[in-house]
Amino acid sequence: MEKTINHRPFILIGCLIWIVSFFGEAFRFQPYSTYGIIISLLLTFFGIYRWFIFYKTTRGHYPKFFNTWKGLNKKMRKNPFAGFGFMIEHLFETWTFTIVGWMGLVLIIVLTFGNSNPFSTTKKYCENNQKIIEKTGEIKYYGLLVGGNISTDWDAGGHADLSFTIVGEKGNFSAKSELIKSNGKWQIVEVKIE
Repeated sequence: MEKTINHRPFILIGCLIWIVSFFGEAFRFQPYSTYGIIISLLLTFFGIYRWFIFYKTTRGHYPKFFNTWKGLNKKMRKNPFAGFGFMIEHLFETWTFTIVGWMGLVLIIVLTFGNSNPFSTTKKYCENNQKIIEKTGEIKYYGLLVGGNISTDWDAGGHADLSFTIVGEKGNFSAKSELIKSNGKWQIVEVKIE
């Protein structure tokens, strides 16, 4: 039998670094929080990969998620609280997949807002606005967490409110931008930097 690497420390450390880095990103501790997010993803997914290998080595097959879900669904029809027992029995796995779901949700938000036209317009505005550059210094990059709301109308109008972090030579700054869309083009109404 092949000697397997213990997967649990990789998953545990990866998840803990993710939690700390996520809140570090939210409270402007860049660049360390950004590095932490990247490292946590690598550690967590390496740990999950090693868990699948361990599972296959010890049980002869990979996890059968569908069969497990089907069996749990049958139990929960008889007793709705059977799911809590399953979660307690598989606590490590439950929290691992909860954190992985959180990672996926953050990825969707980052890809949605971070690659949006309103945020691209905001970045160009910040990089070309002399008052902002005087306050932040040269802008190195923007934090990973970009949030807010973007709404567009069918007639090429719209409104966006974004919150993000600017990492500049003079430090890290929280920023909020408000944009409107008219005739299919996003225009800055206001950018506030704290």
